[in-house]
Amino acid sequence: MIRRTFNIATLALATALAAPAQAQTKLLFNVFLPPTHFLQQPMRDWAADVDKATGGNVKVEFAAGNLAPPPQQLPGVASGIFDIAVTANIFIKSKAPLLEMSQLPWLIYDAEAASVALWRMYGKHFEAKNQFPDVQLLSLFHFAGGHAYSLTDKPINSVDELKSRKMWALPGEAADLLKNLGISPITGPAVKVGEPVSRGVVEGVYGISLDSVVDFKASPYIKAITLFPKAATSTNFSMFINKGKWAALSEKDRAAILSVSGEKLAAAVGRAANEASARSLAKMKASGIQAYNVDPAFYDTLQKAAERSYKEYEGTAAKAGLDGKALVAEFKAQYEALEKK
Repeated sequence: MIRRTFNIATLALATALAAPAQAQTKLLFNVFLPPTHFLQQPMRDWAADVDKATGGNVKVEFAAGNLAPPPQQLPGVASGIFDIAVTANIFIKSKAPLLEMSQLPWLIYDAEAASVALWRMYGKHFEAKNQFPDVQLLSLFHFAGGHAYSLTDKPINSVDELKSRKMWALPGEAADLLKNLGISPITGPAVKVGEPVSRGVVEGVYGISLDSVVDFKASPYIKAITLFPKAATSTNFSMFINKGKWAALSEKDRAAILSVSGEKLAAAVGRAANEASARSLAKMKASGIQAYNVDPAFYDTLQKAAERSYKEYEGTAAKAGLDGKALVAEFKAQYEALEKK
């Protein structure tokens, strides 16, 4: 009996040693933002969560430097240049137009509440519309909202003052609103805002977050900030993985990755965005930059100038068989409920 037990144990051990260990899958993550940007930490925390959730089967590695311009993150993942990336949805509006909803002006201030509300709206209304046919979506999230910044001591706090300036604006809703007022802004990715500002090409900046002004080297030239109670726009982002790499993962590992992505990751990034925005405002105030609350009459005019954008979104939603006005109302209700928590 003892000999038989020994033989079975020996056979089991030999079989285990002979069986090939599950190969670890390595995924290359390209983050186009600089190493000092607040998004880097939530992304690395997520990578650690993936490692833990998959029992070490999936390892997320980060590119040593950015491998593609900001607008090329989705094509880079779809073509397999890198496996995972994040993109600002202003760059993929033609591919995922329904996501424009939560970027509309004067909707949000709290990036965490907006991120969670957007993810829930996506699952309920947009996922079935196949907004991401070329990649597997992992999460959606918002950065903090945008304000107005003056390169002179006089704040931009009236329509006349705004129209008197040569302005830089974030592409998308921010630039569109200025165009609705008859202003033709210079536009570009937020990461490039420091270039026209430092060269004195513009006299004001509109629509980017407080942390972007600091992170992308524009703050040394800013003299005054006009703060809005709700954002001029709040850029939302998509995070996705190459479809082939996703399909090659085991069903168990895919489920594990999803368990640490989606709403959980959306909330984490939104929270980090709020914190980065607050730090940046404090830093700029400490450096002598003056911050002003928006004049009510100016704010009212800006809100009216956004009506065209809301109408355009209603048309976009209608093409997908959705009620755009109802979508915005539902998003606002979800956002406000989350903001109060």
